[in-house]
Amino acid sequence: MKKLSIGQNRFLIIVCFLIVIVSTSNSCTKNSDMPGANEVFIEGNAFSPGTITVTANTTVTWTNKDGVVHTVTSNTGIFDSGTINTNGTYSHMFATAGSYPYFCSVHTSMKGTVAVQ
Repeated sequence: MKKLSIGQNRFLIIVCFLIVIVSTSNSCTKNSDMPGANEVFIEGNAFSPGTITVTANTTVTWTNKDGVVHTVTSNTGIFDSGTINTNGTYSHMFATAGSYPYFCSVHTSMKGTVAVQ
């Protein structure tokens, strides 16, 4: 086996160091598996997060990550997404403070709440 020179060892150490830095910096970007601010994922037949808190005049977006259709339907009829297909989205702007419970009309055990401050 051939021994590496000091220069070659330094080069390998620098390359390894750069790989670690690039790997670490990529892990700091937004994870698409987690909802962002003002965003709710529909996955595993659940809304995630189950309760989202926003300020008035904020638009909330739901994204269907499941392999089946879902809806985002207000308990009081204020909003209704209709059918949201896989990877589809629905957005609604909440202008007034209050609590807005909703459910999936296809899977009625799925429930969530938008709390508007």
